[in-house]
Amino acid sequence: MHGEDCVSKTNGKTKDRTRRSQTFSIAQAAKELGVSAEWIRTQVSAGRVSPMRTSGKRSARHALTDADIATLRAASAEDPAAGGIAALTVVSRLETERANLLAQVAWERAIAQEQQKALENEHARTERLSAELELQRARIEALKALTVLDRLLGKHKVV
Repeated sequence: MHGEDCVSKTNGKTKDRTRRSQTFSIAQAAKELGVSAEWIRTQVSAGRVSPMRTSGKRSARHALTDADIATLRAASAEDPAAGGIAALTVVSRLETERANLLAQVAWERAIAQEQQKALENEHARTERLSAELELQRARIEALKALTVLDRLLGKHKVV
């Protein structure tokens, strides 16, 4: 009787009973949730859900209600043994992404340091060239200041 309207006969009369909520066997619940029946039995024995006991042909059986299914669905999302996406899996994925991002940051930092070093080298080279240019300008000005007589006497070689 899975969620159907139940009709029973009492003294030749038909009597409608109220619609009952759907119940599931452990195997049906396992199929519905995508977990193993053993995992559901573990949850029952741990007291996470308390299914109704029904009598079967040979022995008593568990009948899980919609509320039990909802509880088990929430539990399966947290439990790695259920095969659901557990918090540990999410944390592991986030740690992997963090490690990848740290590696990218380290790589970019190394590139930035190389570029900074190249910039400093270019700055030092520019300073050397600027100082050399000033020396050349001073020498040119000194040569321009020499007279013809100073040139004949060889003073231009000293400057």
